[in-house]
Formats: sequence, C-alpha cells, structure tokens
Amino acid sequence: MGIVCRRGSGYLSGMSHSRHKHDGTLLLICLICTGVVAVLHAIGFAPLTIAELALRDTVVTRLGARSPANPELVCLAIDQSSLTLDEVLPEEINASPALAKMKAGWPWARDIYPLIIERLAACGARVVAFDLLFPTPREGDDAFRESLARFGDRVVLGSNFIDADRGSGASLTYALPSPDLFSQPAQSGSLAGYVNFRSDIDGIVRHARYRTTESIEQGMQPGGGEEVLYSFAARIMQKAGLEKEIPVSLKPCLFRFAGDRAFSHWPIYQIFVKKFWDSPQFRGGDYFKGKIVVIGPYGNWSKDYLDTPMGQRAGVDIHLNAINAAMNRDFLYEMTGGPGILLIFAGGLVAWLLSVWIAQPLVRLLALAGAALGFYGVVLLAFNYRGLETVLLGFLFALVSSGLVRLAWEQVIDQFERARTRREMERYVSKDAVREILDNRESFLHSLLGSRKPVTILFSDLRGFTSRSEKDDPHLLVAQLNEYLTEMIRIVFAYSGTLDKFIGDAVMAHWGSITSVNEKKDACRAVEAALEMRASLASLNRSWKSRGIEPLAFGVGINHGEVIVGSFGSHEKKEVSVIGDAVNTASRIEGATKAYRLDIIIGEPVEVLVRDAFTLRSVDCILLHGKTRPVKLFTVISVKGAAPVPSWLAIHEKAMEHYRAGDFAGAESLWREVISLCPDDGLAGLFLQRCAELLRHPPATGWNGVYEMKSK
Repeated sequence: MGIVCRRGSGYLSGMSHSRHKHDGTLLLICLICTGVVAVLHAIGFAPLTIAELALRDTVVTRLGARSPANPELVCLAIDQSSLTLDEVLPEEINASPALAKMKAGWPWARDIYPLIIERLAACGARVVAFDLLFPTPREGDDAFRESLARFGDRVVLGSNFIDADRGSGASLTYALPSPDLFSQPAQSGSLAGYVNFRSDIDGIVRHARYRTTESIEQGMQPGGGEEVLYSFAARIMQKAGLEKEIPVSLKPCLFRFAGDRAFSHWPIYQIFVKKFWDSPQFRGGDYFKGKIVVIGPYGNWSKDYLDTPMGQRAGVDIHLNAINAAMNRDFLYEMTGGPGILLIFAGGLVAWLLSVWIAQPLVRLLALAGAALGFYGVVLLAFNYRGLETVLLGFLFALVSSGLVRLAWEQVIDQFERARTRREMERYVSKDAVREILDNRESFLHSLLGSRKPVTILFSDLRGFTSRSEKDDPHLLVAQLNEYLTEMIRIVFAYSGTLDKFIGDAVMAHWGSITSVNEKKDACRAVEAALEMRASLASLNRSWKSRGIEPLAFGVGINHGEVIVGSFGSHEKKEVSVIGDAVNTASRIEGATKAYRLDIIIGEPVEVLVRDAFTLRSVDCILLHGKTRPVKLFTVISVKGAAPVPSWLAIHEKAMEHYRAGDFAGAESLWREVISLCPDDGLAGLFLQRCAELLRHPPATGWNGVYEMKSK
C-alpha cells in the first residue's frame, strides 16, 4: 500500500497542474458554445424553436399571471348532457319545443337556433355567437333566416377557411354560411367571422389573427383595396360595440390566456328548463342581460379541441380567451432579432465569469443554478408585468453549455489521470481497493487502521496440483495456472469482490471488507462468483482437453462472519487483508470439499443469507478440525429459477433428517433411492458408506448427527 499512497499524492498534484495548463482554451470554447446557440436561434432551427416554446409554456405561461376573465363573457356549451337530455324529465321535454327538437338528435334542426336567439335576445344579451358552421341548406332555414333578419345586429355565425388541397395550404378558400340563411347575400359577411386558428411550428395555438385577407391566408402579401375579413372573436367584439379594442394589425397577436374554467360554462339545454331558468343563477334570464354569449361544442364528444399552452382547450374556450385578451388589452410580445441574440451572449458571459471566479466545482454548479433561477425570476416578472416573452431556452443553453464546459474539461483531465493511476494500481491490489482509494480516500485510509466488519470470505484451491508440479513441464504448468487464475480473478472482480492473495494455486477473496451494499448482497455475490467459477473451470477444462492438457478440479469454501479488516505488513510491503475466526473457518470449509466429494461448500452463516436466492443442498453438520462448535454445511446447486430443482433433492433432505435423528436404516434406504436417480452422486455414496458403518457399529447414546473432522 506504500506504492498506492505515493501514486495518490502524485496524482492529486498532477491534476492541479493539468487544470491550469488548459485554462487558456476556456474563453474560446465558451464563445463557440454560445455562438452555436445564437446561430441556431437566429436561423430558427426547428428543434430549438420547438424546445424554446415548450419551455416557455411549462415554466412561464402556465406559472405566470393569467388574464382576468371578463364576467360579461359566457359560454353556453353544447355538451353531452345537452345532446342526450338524460337529466331532463320527459314532461319537461314535452313542455318545450326547443328541448323536443334537441332530443331528436344531433345535428339539430336549423329551426332550434331561432329559439335560442330569441330566448337570449329577449333577456337583453349583448351578442349571441354560434361557434358552428352552417355551410349548406338544411331543414329549418326559413325560421333561422327570419330570426337573423330581426336580430342580425347582435348575432354572429361561424365561417372558415377551407384547404381544398388536403393540407397543402395552396388553395384556401373562404367559406361563408349558406346563402339560404340570409334574405340578402351581402348580409352573410357582416354576420360571419372565421373560426380558424393557426398553430405554431409545434402544433400549439398561441396567437389569434383578428383580421386577415384571403391573400394573407394564401401566404401572399395583401393586395390594395382587398377586403379585410374579421375573425369570429373580432366579429363578436364588433357586434358588442368594441371595435376600437380589436387589434388593427393583420399579423397574428400573441395573447395571454385566462385561467382554467375562468369563464362561466352552462349546458345550453338549461335555458329551456324552467327550474334552471328560474333558479337564482339565471334569475329568469336577467343573468344574460348585457352578456356576450358564445355557443359551441364542448366535451369529449366534440372534435373541436386544440392544443394550447394551457393544455387542450375547446374551440369555444379559445375564442373566449381571444375576446377576453382584446378586451383587457392583454397581449404579449416576443423578444426576437438582435435583443434575443444579445441575451444569449449574456448567458455565455455570465457562465464564463462564474467559471473564472469560482474554482470549486460544487459551488460553481450551485452558482450556475442560482443564475438560471435568477434569470427565470426576471423572465417571469417581465411576463407578468410587461407582457414580454424573452428568450429563455437560448439563454439557459448558453449559460449551461458555457458554464459546464470548464467543469467538463476538468473532469476529462481528472478521469484521464484516474484511469492511468487506476490501471497501474490494479496491478498490485484489487479493483475494489483501487476504487475506494480513489473515490473515498479518507474513509479507506481510516479503515486501514483496523476495523471490525461482517465479511464473506471465499477460499478456492486446486486438487492434486502440487503433485503435478513435481512431474509436469514447468512452462506448461505455469501457463495453465496463469490461465486459470486470470479467469478466477476476473470473476472475483466481476462480482465486486476483493482479491486478498494467492496462496500457491489457492485464491482468497472477500466481500464487504472494503465496500459493501449489505451483508446479504455480499454473500450472494460471493456465491454467484463461486457458481461462475464452477462454470468457467468446466469451460477451461474443455479447452485444455482439446489441446491435450490435463484438466483441473477445485474446491471452494465460503463462510461469513465478523473479522478484522486492516493493513498488515511492514514498512517495505503491506497488504489489505482480513483476519479472524471466520477466515479460518472458511479455509477449513474449503478443505472439507475433498472429503465430501463436492466442489462448493458454504457455511451455515452464508446459508442464512442466501437461502432465498439459491437452490441449496444440506451436506453435513460437522465439527471442523481445531474447533469446539459444530457448523452446518451446504452445497450450492444453482441460482433459484435458473434450472429445475433436481427430483432427488427432496429425498436427500429427508434422508438427512433420518440420519440426524439416528435412523440410519431409513436414511440408507433413501440415499439408495438418490443413487438410483443420480448414480454419480458422490455425497449420497459417502453417506451410504457412513450409514453402513454406523449400522455395524452404532454410535454411543446421545447421537446428535455431528461428524468430527479429524484433519484440515
């Protein structure tokens, strides 16, 4: 570990030097980052524009001030309840001609609309506007025409621009209501307003064009003397005597929305039901006096819904918002052109200054976050009190990209130095030790002074390798051993284990000594590593056999318990290791694998932690050499669910119960059944021999099933 400490100090000083050496490139990189954002903003790069609009909607429009809803604006909704009339009694429907016509089904007959107009006009409604299209002649037009002739000064109908070329926009035509509704065709223009809203690049409606011409809708410049057409909202305002409030511009106007459900909405059928009409709300119709009443489809049945910054809204609601904004003079103004570009460069400048003034990465990140929040506060104030929508995402992009570039640059240098140091250190200590040294240096150095921890220990040892070393070719043997150890070490590291040491051809590793998730996870990782070692050795043996090399066999013992973790050795050489009774027991368990003809055995403390994750098999309850307390041993068959449970496993466990109870004849019979199902099972064969011996020479009174190991 002395090598590690020297490398660590050099590493830390090297990082500081590397950072200062590269500071000169910061300004150029900040300018490039900011310049790229500014150029993309200037050319209207679609993804950036869409993201900019979405961010404004999310953190400005939805959280900012709302336009106060004018109480003169009322919606009579053609909703589901007005279509079905399920809430109206049959006698109430029979008493009202209008309700009877509604009950006949949608679309309603045209002669129902005069009843609506007359009902509201008689109450003194200022304007009655239908957000509906009446493009073709229909039954009931005569009555409708007479009503429009009488009340045309306060009625508005919907018209629209029709794209006859399936979305190309090249052949838009202006479609007025059916001429059959007017005694004089010229009246249709004065009573109609187009209901179309044009969405922005992201499909969201934020603007209203109150006046337009057919040339503008075709994407051309308006011609001299061309008729100016009014929108549905503008026509309503004209009829209400509010023409001075209608924006004169032919350009789309960005307007502020009112809050959710800001306007009064009433199902239209209620104006024909006496109990509602006479209620304190409608007051016999007095409620509608002086009101601008907009009538239109509302609810899930209607397809007249559009996306807005406030979410999906019914068309009738968007018209109400457009009228409300104009009445309140509540329009918004976008920061575009030069001021927007300057604001983006201001974001880059703020980030650069913070990077120069603040050295600590965490403090710098907090300062960048504070600058972003402060700018958001300014944006929100500008939106609330000046109706100004500033460049938000562009500023933040410049701020973040320029502000993080220095930090990212430092991190690249740091990671490069860490990787170089890590590669060198991993030649001497385990990957976990290296990770802890580099990432948690102080806590790691503290642990080297000595600490008690619950740790899972694994020992593995090759069978018969010592005898082979006396007769086989040394070069071939070393090559084979290195190939084996390389694979075993890879597996230990893959399962986050710490390689403690090599003891000849043996491997010692542990989990939980340097880093730990929890005791159960440490134990599970150790057992998973042992299973992969088993599979990997089988693969290596197949490879060696194909090359004419003698295969290997090993035993793995795993135990869990409290040990002392520390740095052991002298000034010349030290190593991180673990000592304690649990370590010695793990070594004894590995030695027991030879006696029980198994390749993996785990102790009872491990079994308690991993029993839910693995299919286990009882091995024995033994008194290990040099120990005074017996320990139960188990072997691992597989991960639960990874393979079917062997049919003989339950028989084996039953045999073990008989054996420990002293019923050796019953146990012997069951183990013979195991052998019949699995002829090569060495453990069952061992217990058959032991049962035969115990039947010939019964144990003394007080048999408890504990077997004493006479050797290590």
